[in-house]
Amino acid sequence: MASIYDRWHKTRPAKADKECPDHKGKVAGAEHGVGKRWQVRYRDPAGEQRKENFERKTDADRRAAEVQRDLDVGTYVDPTLTKVTLGVFAQQWLAANTAGPTTGVRYEGLVRNHIDARLGHLAIRSFQKPSIIQGWIKELQEIPLQPSTIGGIGDVLSSIFDAAVDDGLISRNPCKAGSVRWPQPVKKAVVPWTRERVLAVVAGLPERFRAGGLVGVGCGLRQGEVFALSEGDIDFKGGWLNVNQQIRFVGKTMVFALPKGDKVRSVPLSPRTAVALRTHLKSFPSTEVTLPWAVEGGKPRTLRLLFVDANGKAYNRSVFNAGDWKRALVHAGVIPPRVSGAQYFAAAPEDGMHALRHTYASAQLEGGTNIKALSVFLGHSDAGFTLRTYTHLMPGSEGRSRSATDDFLVGGGHQQQGTEHVPSAVVCPESALAA
Repeated sequence: MASIYDRWHKTRPAKADKECPDHKGKVAGAEHGVGKRWQVRYRDPAGEQRKENFERKTDADRRAAEVQRDLDVGTYVDPTLTKVTLGVFAQQWLAANTAGPTTGVRYEGLVRNHIDARLGHLAIRSFQKPSIIQGWIKELQEIPLQPSTIGGIGDVLSSIFDAAVDDGLISRNPCKAGSVRWPQPVKKAVVPWTRERVLAVVAGLPERFRAGGLVGVGCGLRQGEVFALSEGDIDFKGGWLNVNQQIRFVGKTMVFALPKGDKVRSVPLSPRTAVALRTHLKSFPSTEVTLPWAVEGGKPRTLRLLFVDANGKAYNRSVFNAGDWKRALVHAGVIPPRVSGAQYFAAAPEDGMHALRHTYASAQLEGGTNIKALSVFLGHSDAGFTLRTYTHLMPGSEGRSRSATDDFLVGGGHQQQGTEHVPSAVVCPESALAA
């Protein structure tokens, strides 16, 4: 039972004791006027007596009620532990996190720039008030940051508080409180490029990378997967392109790593794309490139890459996107030419190289590839994500719906929809190393 005691006055004064000159009806004790007057006493779940002092009785009353409630419902947290600041605990969380190296670097940046910088000085205990989180969200909106960016930072903060709950530092995760309103991003529908735009952009790429653009739109590879495509990944005879690795950055270091989600896969290689790759290899033989595997300082891995820059090195995505890709967009009329004296080309956030991948998905759906097969070819984690992303591109669904209704009402036949067979993945010998 949480009780409140007056530290400055005797609870059971003797008859001979004189009245306190400062507080009528009270008898001064030995600690009168020393420290905070009001003390909340209780026994924690382990049976140990706890004492917390307060200047005002109203604060002591509030704390006693809070402690008693937490003791009753089993959410009591040792107040000595909650003196740890969010900043200190966030660093502990980062050190113990098992995310991959690239994700770890991203988490560290989000914690440093947006969590520790704004909330790190506050004690964990203070976050019992979810209004602090709501105020923090408003600050991020005023920077301004996009809703999707705020959501990503919020996911990290919520994971930190989940760990704090598990460690007994706080009774609940304030990020999940009903009063906290996270901004919702406006989801934009994927708009695939036209055939004319695709061909114009590919024609505007450097000759040594035009086949790379065709692989993007012909096989749906991500940019880092195109950059890491090796000669050994192509099965010309079987008609498959094996996606066994990607090039990505860990901090400022380029490394070879498994594809996103650590999922190697095989994609059907169309005859025209195969011809483009054979022609490319005649003009630009594959080049040996050595990079660390997975992490900075990782074991070196050497691959014969199909696509390298003019210096024979692996493509740096930042340099490529700001230079070769933007020049190709200018060539196709997607963005205007760079203004004289300007350092950069015009921004094109919706027209990055990923647009080729979206166009591949659109073409596959138009050609009759089912969602499950497309999900496998794109390397998505599940077919549901593929469906949510590309369902609006599925051809003729409304027409089939109308026909199906009429067929039913007039007793007509039903068109059977088969399931496209997804061949088992053909993986080259190097993929065993990648696994």
